[in-house]
Amino acid sequence: MKKVLKEIVFSIVGVLLITTVFLWAMGFFKSSQPSHSPNPTPTAVKKSVKLKAKQPQPATSQVKILALGDSLTQGVGDTQDKDGYQKRLKKQIVQKNLAGKATVYDEGISGERSDQILHRLQNTKRIQKEAAKSDVLVVTAGGNDLFQNLQKNVSESESQILVRVNKVSLEYQNNLRKIFEIARKNNPKIKIVMVGIYNPFYVYFPNVTSITQAVTTFNTTAKATTDEFDDATFVNINALSKGQFTTKQQIKKLKKQSTEDDIAVVEKSRVEARKVDSKEKNAYLSNEDHFHPNDKGYDMMTSKIKSALQKLEVFD
Repeated sequence: MKKVLKEIVFSIVGVLLITTVFLWAMGFFKSSQPSHSPNPTPTAVKKSVKLKAKQPQPATSQVKILALGDSLTQGVGDTQDKDGYQKRLKKQIVQKNLAGKATVYDEGISGERSDQILHRLQNTKRIQKEAAKSDVLVVTAGGNDLFQNLQKNVSESESQILVRVNKVSLEYQNNLRKIFEIARKNNPKIKIVMVGIYNPFYVYFPNVTSITQAVTTFNTTAKATTDEFDDATFVNINALSKGQFTTKQQIKKLKKQSTEDDIAVVEKSRVEARKVDSKEKNAYLSNEDHFHPNDKGYDMMTSKIKSALQKLEVFD
């Protein structure tokens, strides 16, 4: 009996031993020793994440801009041959990866009023075709409407000038509205950027409040007209008026230095007599004509127009 029992025990032990060896060979039992491969250090993890992070891809989209307007579109005063804001804007769009390519159709003519700009849009097939294929219309208009009118009526009283400015601003509004409507007729999806005007005489004649008020009236009119349209925005460049003179103390000093308070200063002869052979006091305006933006002025304009395009989601 004992012999049989002993054989049974040996048989069981043998089976268990064979089973254990088999399972170990199959890898069933894992080593309790730590792995020879150390866990990645935080630095290694960071490097790994950096390698996996997506690199910004160059923009492949194209944006087409119709630049329509007066001397601010033509780029009068620019000494770097960049057509004012136009080439500057193209460069910024591509450099900041907002679009892969930017095309600007230059339709700026110095000296034109808003009615003349409207006439060109109404009667020039080329401009209409450019509007049809453009993503955005950028308009500069109003400065000639205002200052040509003021120069013809400098002998009037301030109250008469105010009435005249209001009348001219209504005509200006009607012209802008028609410009926007024609652009939308040629291209219902075109977005609109309307650029305002500034007072080029301010730093020399800050006490001539009638000019400042007239500029404000025109800018208010332009903004109100632009706001009537969807996907349209107004760009205020009136900061060009005061240039680098931005604090209350600086403005107070300018006013103290100037003795002129008569609207007659807008006469070309009076302005030129005051500024002949002198460097422009306003750091943002041209030394040549003391009226148009210089390179620094166009840099400011470009930055504001680019922000307007981003606001309108032109690049999305």
